[in-house]
Amino acid sequence: MKYRNGLVKKAAALFVSAALIGATCTPVSAATVPDLDLTKTGSIEMTLMDADGVTVSGGAVTVYEVATLTLDDGNMAYVFTDDFADCTVTLDVTDTTLAASLVSYMDGLSITGTEKEVASDGTVSFTGLELGLYLAVQTTASADYETISPFVVTLPMDEDGVWVYNVNANPKVGTVTLIEEEPEPETTVEEPEPETPAEEPESETPAEEEEQPTTEETVTETVEETVPETTTADPILPQTGQLNWPVPILLIGGFVLLIAGFVLKNSDHKNRRYAS
Repeated sequence: MKYRNGLVKKAAALFVSAALIGATCTPVSAATVPDLDLTKTGSIEMTLMDADGVTVSGGAVTVYEVATLTLDDGNMAYVFTDDFADCTVTLDVTDTTLAASLVSYMDGLSITGTEKEVASDGTVSFTGLELGLYLAVQTTASADYETISPFVVTLPMDEDGVWVYNVNANPKVGTVTLIEEEPEPETTVEEPEPETPAEEPESETPAEEEEQPTTEETVTETVEETVPETTTADPILPQTGQLNWPVPILLIGGFVLLIAGFVLKNSDHKNRRYAS
């Protein structure tokens, strides 16, 4: 599919403008077609800068070849590359929304571009490019900065009636402030509360059991009821008529008789000895 961007008569001027969204490329002015050399190659050199003009290093930029530049019956025309063959976007380089429209078309597609890392001085260069229309996208942001806005570049580019094949672009990240990382919320681990053992419900005692006396009380009451009260009295011994006063006399008399018998026995032994 071929798209023509502004028919230019052989004697008329060619209007080619680079819509650099966020870039500071000089707009294309009129130039005559005979001066255009399609055998040459071009280059794009970018210098990333912040709002204060300080270069921003790091990150990476990718350029995609959207269309090639051709001459059709002496008129300049842009023809979509194979990766953009199904794109229905009108290639009007004066349209400031062209870059955003091309990015939207690429969403979800596997389109390969040429990626370069941004040097420490904030520069990145793409050389040996065929003449045509290119889309520049920062695929990796610089540290602490947001990515630059995508923009389109045409090779060559007219500056004061001269075709420039090596284009310098200074995309700005000037309105971008440092990205402050939000602190991660502190997470506190709550200790589980100790489980409180469930209190066993007190067993209700039936009213009948509360009224029943214990076994000891029952026995005590039974004993108290069955055992009659008894009274203890001093025993009365029967009177036999025996007297106590003769007892000592009899003892003394028996003792005297015992001694008398012992004396008589000794005397009998002595007499028998003398008689023999």
